[in-house]
Amino acid sequence: MKLIAQILLPISLVLLAMLAFKKLAASKKPRPARSVDEVVLQADMVTVAPADHRPPVRSYGTVKSYFESVITPQVSGRIIEVAPAFRVGSEVKKGTVLARLDEADYVAALAREKSNLSQAKRAWAEEKIRAKQAVEDWEASGRDKSTASDFVLRQPQLASAEAGIESAEAAVDKAEIDIQRTQIMAPYDALVLERTASEGNFASPQLSLGVLVATERVEIRLPLTAAQAMRVELPGAASREKTGRALEVTLTGSAQSTQKWYGELVRTEPAVDVQSQVTYVIVEVKTPYAEESRPLRIGTFVNASIPAKLITGAYKLPESALVNDRFVWALNADDQLCRLTAHRVHSDDGHVFLTLMTEGLKPPLRIVSRPLTNFKSGDLVEPQEK
Repeated sequence: MKLIAQILLPISLVLLAMLAFKKLAASKKPRPARSVDEVVLQADMVTVAPADHRPPVRSYGTVKSYFESVITPQVSGRIIEVAPAFRVGSEVKKGTVLARLDEADYVAALAREKSNLSQAKRAWAEEKIRAKQAVEDWEASGRDKSTASDFVLRQPQLASAEAGIESAEAAVDKAEIDIQRTQIMAPYDALVLERTASEGNFASPQLSLGVLVATERVEIRLPLTAAQAMRVELPGAASREKTGRALEVTLTGSAQSTQKWYGELVRTEPAVDVQSQVTYVIVEVKTPYAEESRPLRIGTFVNASIPAKLITGAYKLPESALVNDRFVWALNADDQLCRLTAHRVHSDDGHVFLTLMTEGLKPPLRIVSRPLTNFKSGDLVEPQEK
């Protein structure tokens, strides 16, 4: 009996506790449901209307010399003088003497050739007298001159003597030119890019004395994609003469973008690059070293801005407004989101130029510039004008 009481007592206590909890729960009044405030999203927006735009086509390239010459002598000899102007970085004018070779051997050669010329003239004079004497002897014999051979009348000998004079005169001219060639001169206005000549060195036509680059103009080779090429009025191919006024291209340095230079789009390379499928155009900058404060040096990497064709009726928006390159979010009159299909026409400097299917909305349109990933059509938005 005692064992039964020990078992029933805990069970009874549990049952009583459950009954008490049930009565207590039934006596409580239900709490009224809380009203949840409607969440309104905030979004940055811009107001835009379709307009005509002319964004430039942007490219890049490295400045290269229009002319570059390796200076080699046309005659051999020991270098006896190197001009002070012939040093790396110096500017030299056309005809400036860069170096001098020892001309002693060539002066001696000129004297020999002049001596040979005198002998050739003497031989010609003697042969002329012999030819005249041969004619007189033939006629004195009572025979007609027309029956005599040229050899008897010494005509070949006279022609040979005349040729000897011409050869000797040519040799004299060459000897004089060789003396002039001992002075190494700049072929055009140039900058000294490299110099290897030094006094005492032996120079020959196979050895370089230095490298010059022309200061008259430089060229920049710019790559254009197929889409970029379609937006630019390209000049004719290299084999055709360009027509009309060349496009002015603005160049900026990559290191100091405040520096600007201006060039002309002068020609298009006739072939498309097989690997990259880009078209190369050539920009020419005249007198790149005219301003000492901002010379356009050979080897400078530059960014190029090329005037492009007009884009009509396009919306200019921040790049961030375009979602998945397919659509943008716009606001209707009730500040509700509308999804508008977009087509990218061009991109430039953080902006995108689009054509939009306005879905009945009339411009100017309010476009969300930084849409959220959880946007849905019909969502109410509190616009934040930018």
